[in-house]
Amino acid sequence: MAKGFGTATKGHLGYVLLLCPSANTYAANYSLDGEGDEFIGVTNMLEMAQVWTKKNAAREAIIKYADFLIQQLEETPQVNIQIRSLKRLANGKLVTEVLEELTFEQNSASPR
Repeated sequence: MAKGFGTATKGHLGYVLLLCPSANTYAANYSLDGEGDEFIGVTNMLEMAQVWTKKNAAREAIIKYADFLIQQLEETPQVNIQIRSLKRLANGKLVTEVLEELTFEQNSASPR
């Protein structure tokens, strides 16, 4: 790590959730008032994605995005989410690698 900063200059940074691979949509966290009130959002910029330090924490965070996933399932029969490892290369570029892919599908059972 660079002296005086809390961000690694290169190497493994953590884990991100790619909520919609076809649209390159990542999970993002924003604070509305700066006082800790959490607003769950999405972004298409990797630099703005929420980063979890543990893969399990990223997996557990998927439930926070349930409304987004339900909305996606209304438009398509299947939604894929990827848990990706986030790394920073020596040149400063951020890159990700797929570690796990989860698939959610509409229940096609017809009402009786």
